Amino acid sequence: MNMIRWCYVALLPAALAVSPVAALNAAAQMVSPYSATPSSLGDIRFTLDVTALPTIQGGSTVEIGCSVLYDELMFLKCGDGYRARYEITAILYDERGKQAAGDSWVRSVDVETYDGTNSRENAARDVLRIDVKEGSYKLKVELSSLDSRRSGIAERRIEVGSLADRLVALGTIQFDVEDRSLSPDTTRFVPNPSRRYEQESPLVRVQVPAYGDSGIVYTLEFSVTTIDNRAQMTMRDSVVQTAWVTRHLHQFSVIDLEVGDYLLHVRASVPGGDEAHIESRFRVLTSPRSWGEDFEKMIAQIGYVATRDEVSRLTSASPDERDAAWDAFWKKRDPSPTTDGNEFKEQFLRRLGYANTRFTSLIEGWQTDMGRIFIQHGEPDDVDSVPSGASMHAWETWYYYGEHKKFTFVDKRGFGDYRLVEATRI
Repeated sequence: MNMIRWCYVALLPAALAVSPVAALNAAAQMVSPYSATPSSLGDIRFTLDVTALPTIQGGSTVEIGCSVLYDELMFLKCGDGYRARYEITAILYDERGKQAAGDSWVRSVDVETYDGTNSRENAARDVLRIDVKEGSYKLKVELSSLDSRRSGIAERRIEVGSLADRLVALGTIQFDVEDRSLSPDTTRFVPNPSRRYEQESPLVRVQVPAYGDSGIVYTLEFSVTTIDNRAQMTMRDSVVQTAWVTRHLHQFSVIDLEVGDYLLHVRASVPGGDEAHIESRFRVLTSPRSWGEDFEKMIAQIGYVATRDEVSRLTSASPDERDAAWDAFWKKRDPSPTTDGNEFKEQFLRRLGYANTRFTSLIEGWQTDMGRIFIQHGEPDDVDSVPSGASMHAWETWYYYGEHKKFTFVDKRGFGDYRLVEATRI
């Protein structure tokens, strides 16, 4: 059963308390969940959340939430501890490709121990703001280490809407997770910039600021969907804006969700048609619905990526030996055994979950040809697809340029059951 809890906290900065305005100047974020990934490309991976927000003075600001795990940064010895220095550069380009606005920020992070520099639990989070005018923009954000040549880059499309008579706007979503270092009787939340959740820590808490005049009444809706927009859960309530900035807290469990990527939608609807909407991805890494219940199914699924000897060892293990056999299998495959997580296991379960949510039809997604190829090779670099016509079946070709491979699937029956018909090198 999903755990839902609501809380509303009014936050009114002193600088904003003097003269609230009669109506908000609207700004909306347009980011396609299919083209935008939660993290960047390059040597440094970081997550990026972008929202266009109104200001009490009547303008608009692009708010950039940028989070990077300590494990991604370059730390050098500094005094009794360690320090990482990095620079964030954000540039907005207009529709003609000309620079419209931009800025850069230098940051540093200090930790006391070497183990702290490798943490996949702690992260540096920056919230950056750039003033903008109405229009369509491409945002380019680069995070660069100042002590190495490593960097990461991310891009987003931003639509700053017409500044006219909107009553409410929503800010950037912050994802939190329970702090498991505390005693079981103590509940405390910490930021979770990776937006990854699992069976052992299934409780998600999100914080969303809403901007508007005090006294505005609107319906606030939180909903979770799969990437292809299949609804999973929804919760809504009527709320009253208590200050220019009201921070809404929402809590739910992912224990009933399968492994995979999901979208959290937050929608504020004012009577009369005014509406603000934002969305952000999060990821479920492990789930009792997707892994761990059926031993024979687990063996069949892991057979896509394991060797015959590895499958044989897992199959021959007695019921009492299975947990140890699985632990040994994952440990052997772990590409970074000194870190807290196991990247191979996380990648496998993520691909498995995506296959089940994306390719399931008459059989489970992992059993389909597309599901198998996705689990083995991941997301294709490029896709060609042609719908069915009068004299031909629908087909789709996936390209993996780094592996010099391509796979072609054909839907011969017309029911979305794509079968692999060709696997060749390119």
